[in-house]
Amino acid sequence: MSENYEELGFKCGIEIHQQLATETKLFCNCPIDLEDEAADSQVQRYLRAVKGEGGERDLAAKKETQKARKFVYNYYKRNNCLVELDEEPPHSMDEEALETGLTFARMVEANIPREIQVMRKLVVDGSNTSGFQRTSMIGLDGELETEEGKVGIEDIELEEESAGIHSRGSEKAVYDLNRLGIPLIEVGTDASIKNPNHAREVAEKIGMLLRSTGKARRGLGTIRQDVNVSISDGSRVEIKGFQDVKNIDKLIKLEVERQKNLVELGEQLEEAEVTGDNVTHIFEDTDNQIVSTVLENNGAVYAIKIPGMTGKMKQQISGERYVAKELVDYARSQGPKGIIHTDEDIEGYGLEKEFSELEEIFNKTKEDVLAIIAAEKNKAKNAAQEVKKRAELLLKGEIPEETRNAEQDFTTSYSRPLPGAARMYPETDIPPVEVSEERIEEIDSSLPETLEEREEKYSKEIGEQLSSQIVYSDKLSLFEEFKDKTDSKVVANLFTNTLARLDSEGFETDRLEEKHYRAVFSYLEEGKLAKGDIENVLKALTESPQSSPEKVIKEAVDDKDSEEDIREEVKQVLEEKSEMVESQGMHAQGALMGLVMQRVEADGGTVSQILTEELEKAVE
Repeated sequence: MSENYEELGFKCGIEIHQQLATETKLFCNCPIDLEDEAADSQVQRYLRAVKGEGGERDLAAKKETQKARKFVYNYYKRNNCLVELDEEPPHSMDEEALETGLTFARMVEANIPREIQVMRKLVVDGSNTSGFQRTSMIGLDGELETEEGKVGIEDIELEEESAGIHSRGSEKAVYDLNRLGIPLIEVGTDASIKNPNHAREVAEKIGMLLRSTGKARRGLGTIRQDVNVSISDGSRVEIKGFQDVKNIDKLIKLEVERQKNLVELGEQLEEAEVTGDNVTHIFEDTDNQIVSTVLENNGAVYAIKIPGMTGKMKQQISGERYVAKELVDYARSQGPKGIIHTDEDIEGYGLEKEFSELEEIFNKTKEDVLAIIAAEKNKAKNAAQEVKKRAELLLKGEIPEETRNAEQDFTTSYSRPLPGAARMYPETDIPPVEVSEERIEEIDSSLPETLEEREEKYSKEIGEQLSSQIVYSDKLSLFEEFKDKTDSKVVANLFTNTLARLDSEGFETDRLEEKHYRAVFSYLEEGKLAKGDIENVLKALTESPQSSPEKVIKEAVDDKDSEEDIREEVKQVLEEKSEMVESQGMHAQGALMGLVMQRVEADGGTVSQILTEELEKAVE
C-alpha cells in the first residue's frame, strides 16, 4: 500500500554535488583529469576539534575526535601540490569554474551576490588535510519548474571536492589526494519536494541543467546527492553521498518507512530506564574467543539493559534492516564491531554462564534485553554511552537528528550527529570576488540551451531515439562539433551505437581523441571513406592511438578489396553454392553473405549490394 506523504508530514530537500570539467583545480593549477596510478608518497595527520568563530565546538567534530583515528593521505605528483597538503596558501579561485557556477545560477534564476566570499567549512571525517573545506555562496533564491509545481533553489555553492576514500577502519582512514580540490557545484533545494517520485524528478532536472553547461564531469562518483528527509513524528536526517539518482525515490521511501516504524515501535513500548555498567570482571574466564582476545589486549566489556525489547530487536523497520542495527550502528561509530544481545542466539556465542550472571546483576525480566560491547577500554565505554542514549530514544519513539549513510540496498545507517553552525567561518587567505552587474548581464545574454531543448531540436534532424541517446551521452559536445561535417545521423550513430558496440567487443574506445574523430569525418566528407568502413577504421585507430590518424585510416582503406575483386569472389561463391541458389533463390542471400564476408576485406554495405546484383542475375 502506498503512503500518503502529505498526511505523514513528509518534508524533503536535496543537495546535488556536481564535479566540473575545468582545466585545473579550484584553488591551484593542478590538472583535474585523474589516472589510475600508484601514489608517490604518503602523509599522516590527526585532526582535533577546535572552537569556531562563536567560541563553540561542533558536536560532529567532537564525536570524531573521540575516535582518535589516524588519517593517511596518498599523494600524487601529477595531481597534487603543496596546496592539497595544506602546506601552501590557496591560489585565486579558478575563473572557469566560477563562470560555470554563475551560469548555472542564472539558469535557475538565482540571485548572484555582488561579492563572493570564500568560507571554511569544518570537515570532521578527515577527508581534507586542513580539517575544513573551502566553499563560496554564488547563488540564492532560485527556482525550478517541475510537473508538481515550483521547487525553490535555496542556495548554490562553488566548493572544492574532498579527498577520495581509499580505505577506512576503526583505527585508520586512508584517502587519495588526487581528487581533492576538483571544482564542485553544490545545489540545495528547499523542503517543498512533495514525495519520493517528485524528489527523483527534481534531482534529474538539476542534473540535466548542470550537464547543459557543458562543464559537468561524467562518470562514476562525479555527481552525488545528499537527501534531507523527515516526517512530522520523526526528525530531519541527512543522507550523504547517494550516487544513483535513478533510485533516489527508493532511498527516500525506505527512510520514511524507517522513521514511521520506529515511531510506531515507541508507541508500543513503555518509557523506562536504560541502565549500563562495566562488567569486565564477569568475562575474565570466558570461553568466547572474541571477548577473551579483547580482554587479553587490555580491553573491557560493558553491558546495557534495555527494558521491554525482547522479541523486538529483529523486527524489520526498513527493507531488510532491523531494530538492532540502529544500536549496532552507534556502537560501530566508536570503533567496536558490534554488540551481542539476548534477543539472538546466546548459546551460539558460548556465553550462557556470563549472561546468566548479568541477568542477576541487572534484575533482568523476560521482556528485557541485555547487550554487551567488548572493545578497547575507551572505545567500549564510548560505544556503551552512545548505545544507551540511542536505546533511550528508541523507547520513547524519538528519531534523532543525524547524518546517515546510504547503503547499497537503499536503506540508511547512522554516521554521525548533524553538524551545527559552529562549522563555518571566513577564509582569510583568499580575497572576496566582486561580481559586476555587467558580468551578470553578459551571462544572461549567452545562457546555453538546456539538454531538453537540444533534444527537441535534434529530434527533427536525426529522429527522437537517436536524439535522446546523443544528448544524454558524454559525447554530446563532439556530436555538436562534427554534426555539420557530414550526415548528422551518421555522426550521432557513431558516438552512440558504434562506440558502444566496439566497447562490448573489447576495443578501448576511450583511447580515441578529438583528432581521431576529426580525421574520420574529414575522410567521410571528402568521399575517401565509405560509411560502412567507419567501424573497421575506428577499431584500427583504437589499436594505434599514437600513430597519425590519417595514416591509420589510409592503411585501413587501402587494405580493402576492390569492387572488382569482391564481385569475382561473389561469383565464385555463387558457383560453389549453385544448388542452394537454385533451391532458395533470393532467400539464400543471408547465408551467402556470411560466406563472402569471410573471403574479402570490405564493408558489409558494399558486399551486400554486389551480392544482391549477382544473385538476381543467377536466379533469373
